[in-house]
Amino acid sequence: MNDFTPDYRQLTDCIEAARLEYSAAETHGTLAGMLCGRTGNWQQVLLAETDPADPQVQECASRLENLLLFTAEELHSGQIPLQLMLPDEQASAAERASAIRDWSQGFLFGFGLAGEQKQQLLNGDAGEALQDFAEIARMNVENFGQLQDTEEALMQLEEYLWVATSLIWHEAGNNDAD
Repeated sequence: MNDFTPDYRQLTDCIEAARLEYSAAETHGTLAGMLCGRTGNWQQVLLAETDPADPQVQECASRLENLLLFTAEELHSGQIPLQLMLPDEQASAAERASAIRDWSQGFLFGFGLAGEQKQQLLNGDAGEALQDFAEIARMNVENFGQLQDTEEALMQLEEYLWVATSLIWHEAGNNDAD
């Protein structure tokens, strides 16, 4: 693996400095979705509205490229758990739930950019996982911190995201071989 170490706070700061319209979680979800969809035009998608000569944009582009490579290596190696760009446990439950929702939205967006997938992929376990991602992307986070067993629910959602992402990655790769 490369020597890049993903850090949610640093990625958030970088994205804010570059004035991107996505959160760190959504950005990472988009990159992961694009990787699973086997598409690689992330710069055109995530940096489309930026000035490529801006040093803050260049720094952010470099960090995002490193994050993309790191995530690709994790997916290729089958490493579990995938390191998702989400706030740590010290963040509020509402912030963490929002980031999980944003990550799912980003994943669906990035995966969708790959274009039409083979129907057999959408009919299998990967298709069910994508439907679950859509449900997570629509989850209401307003009262999330007031739910009993919030920590357990957040942990289970995060775990589900990395397991389902690995499943989609592998099924899409097997689909490519057909």
